[in-house]
Amino acid sequence: MNQENPTLTMIREFVALGRVEFDRPFTRDGYDSAQWKLTEGMTAPGPDGKPTEMNELLLRLLEPRAPYFDRLVLDALASGITQVVNLGAGYDDRSLRFRSPGVRFFELDLPHVIADKKRRLAATDFDTSAITLIEADLQTDSVGELLPAAGFDPGEPSLFLLEHVALFLESGAVSSLLASLAGQAASGSTLALTAEVHPQGTDSAALLATADETLFGGTSPLHTIMSRDTWMDVLKSAGWEVRDPTHVTAVDHFEVLVGGETAQVQTQFLTATA
Repeated sequence: MNQENPTLTMIREFVALGRVEFDRPFTRDGYDSAQWKLTEGMTAPGPDGKPTEMNELLLRLLEPRAPYFDRLVLDALASGITQVVNLGAGYDDRSLRFRSPGVRFFELDLPHVIADKKRRLAATDFDTSAITLIEADLQTDSVGELLPAAGFDPGEPSLFLLEHVALFLESGAVSSLLASLAGQAASGSTLALTAEVHPQGTDSAALLATADETLFGGTSPLHTIMSRDTWMDVLKSAGWEVRDPTHVTAVDHFEVLVGGETAQVQTQFLTATA
């Protein structure tokens, strides 16, 4: 695998450290200190290798996002879901925080992230027997093959989480991943994801190029930002139907000047059924 974009590494660790800042729920058998334990000693190094301080933008984005996905997991568990698949899980602690009898959590991420998470989990006294860690490059690997090989049962309803991940994948990889997940989703399964959305009529390629130049100095890890209508079409083509498509739950992410007009990019929270 090629060297990971250092900005993406920083974002992943920022997100993990940011979740520690919030008061979050946990199940009766879960561990409320899990996120703190998983991030012990973490520094979120910037592109120059030096630790970067937590910023207000990250916390503003996480403040609505963390409880949104927490509630989805808790609701799924209450409904009887016994499989939770967290794609691009990073150092997320929900498999520990929401530990429940009879429920298995599958976490997929890049090999070096999985290796570090295994090390961090081994350093705790948490029961991790219900967690399956899977090495996967979501850009290229077939989730439809990796999940069953790891013990996932496609005949059982599941919750699939794609939180703050699609943004960093090429659009073709996003479409393939969504279709692959639909192929593993039994009736009653749910997909929850964040989608980066720009205004209707904005040119996606121009927006990405501008963001790369003005926000990241040519090192942007951002790849998929589309209009809401395009997202709806992509999900539908992949086999997913968005619940309540007219209702928008979102937080403003960033804005850039494209073609002389300001384009506001939002992080929208979408929930869909197969």
